[in-house]
Amino acid sequence: MEGYNTTIEYKGHLLMVQTQDKGPAFNYVEALIYLAGRVIASKKSSYSAHLNQPDLQEIIKRLVEELHADVLDEIVEGKYDKFLE
Repeated sequence: MEGYNTTIEYKGHLLMVQTQDKGPAFNYVEALIYLAGRVIASKKSSYSAHLNQPDLQEIIKRLVEELHADVLDEIVEGKYDKFLE
């Protein structure tokens, strides 16, 4: 499963959001937010409750897409502004 990498310019800063599935050993997807090469925040979404679903790969793909979009929205909404000071 591939992840997503997006660089966003926000309030004069370049933030990179990297979202991916952490794999079967962990059973969650994770988004990391980078500022100047340093992780400033992360957000996780577990898929443990879906492990027995026949469409698990499709569920994981959707979770990665949704988490990535949510974190990008949260950046624009100002949720991570405290890390920019």
